[in-house]
Amino acid sequence: MKKILFLMVFLHLFLSAQTKETRVITLDEAITLAIEKNADLKVAELEINKSLEKISETRSGLFPKLDVNGQYQRYIDKPVIFLPPGSPFGTTLKIGSDNSFSASASLSVPLFAWSLYEAIGLSSDILAITQQSYIITKNKIVGDVKKAFLAVLLTAETKEVMRQSLNNAEDNFENIKRLNSAGTLSDYDVLRAEVQVENLRPVILQMDNNYKLALEALKVAIGLDADIDISVTGSLDFQQSFTAPSEQEVINEFLQNNPQIAILDYQVKLNDRNVSLETSSYYPTLAGFGSYQYQAQANDFKMSGYNWVKTSIVGLQMQIPIFNGFKTAARVNQAEIGLKQSVEQKRNITEALKTQVISILYRVQQAAVRIKGQEKTIRQAEEGYKIAKTRLANSLATQLEVNDAELALRQAKLNRLQAVYDFKVAEAELETVLGRIK
Repeated sequence: MKKILFLMVFLHLFLSAQTKETRVITLDEAITLAIEKNADLKVAELEINKSLEKISETRSGLFPKLDVNGQYQRYIDKPVIFLPPGSPFGTTLKIGSDNSFSASASLSVPLFAWSLYEAIGLSSDILAITQQSYIITKNKIVGDVKKAFLAVLLTAETKEVMRQSLNNAEDNFENIKRLNSAGTLSDYDVLRAEVQVENLRPVILQMDNNYKLALEALKVAIGLDADIDISVTGSLDFQQSFTAPSEQEVINEFLQNNPQIAILDYQVKLNDRNVSLETSSYYPTLAGFGSYQYQAQANDFKMSGYNWVKTSIVGLQMQIPIFNGFKTAARVNQAEIGLKQSVEQKRNITEALKTQVISILYRVQQAAVRIKGQEKTIRQAEEGYKIAKTRLANSLATQLEVNDAELALRQAKLNRLQAVYDFKVAEAELETVLGRIK
């Protein structure tokens, strides 16, 4: 019975493994999955929601404030008033009753408070900064996924180039064995061809391992579980019609769309508004108010017989700051220093980022030149390999010449793949820094 149970469990696990499907994803699907699953992006989105609530909190100061209160008091010792000497009531007179009931409502509304308006603007600037921070986080995620995806494509196509080299070596080995049997080539040529084949087999195995590791790195970048099997579709292609933008075009787009530059702009604006906020402490504030009170006092709890008294008032309140020990002046000076710091910080970081943008642009241009040069090299290497094989078949060349020609062809293909990969990575980094990812 135990053996049957074990067999059933084993069969179930075997069938589950066999039916487990591999998910094939494109670059766009990988980016969409990463955006859906990334925890940092969710935190950044929640930060935006928090900033929105902060604006609502600040704006609430513009609305009227209404409070309702109810109070009951039991006098242990009643309040007294002091009477002048010789009064027929004595020197003191107790007033009021044992129980006191009151209900009141008070209303206040700001009519002029400059600091409140500046605080609302400050909250709006903070919201804009959190929104740009969200874009930065999203751009980084997209950039990381793109580079991980490109790494998978590079290892896959490198593996294919090595497989082609192995196929060439195997075909060449079989051809040399035939020529050796015919007495055209020596045993040494056969040995060299066999060594070439055996040298390539472990390279193929290493390429398989590299491909699996690249897929694991892609799953980490996306945020997928390790037990999910994936493969990718796509290729490292290059558009021959590609034209690199000019430096000035890149700089203009960078200054206009880069989210980090936008954050620096908002930080300068925020510090400038902070100066106005601190300066507003010099200004008077004006508020309107009103209250309504309903009260009664008695020595018993027979409320139906109470004499309820109504009191209501309305008025205006103005507060004019006169002197607070130079506190406001010091705070304004601090805010102005903060503004100068943000302006300098923006200038320094902007110049550093400009240099980074130009550096990435140069990498894109250099990679494009390398690709075009490698395409010519591949055509030449393919022709050289064909010639070497023909010469070997006619006993005009040695196996070493064929090996050298095949190695040159393989290296030319690998160089082109690396150039296309470098181009795609630099292009992805340029898109990120230019803020093209939305």
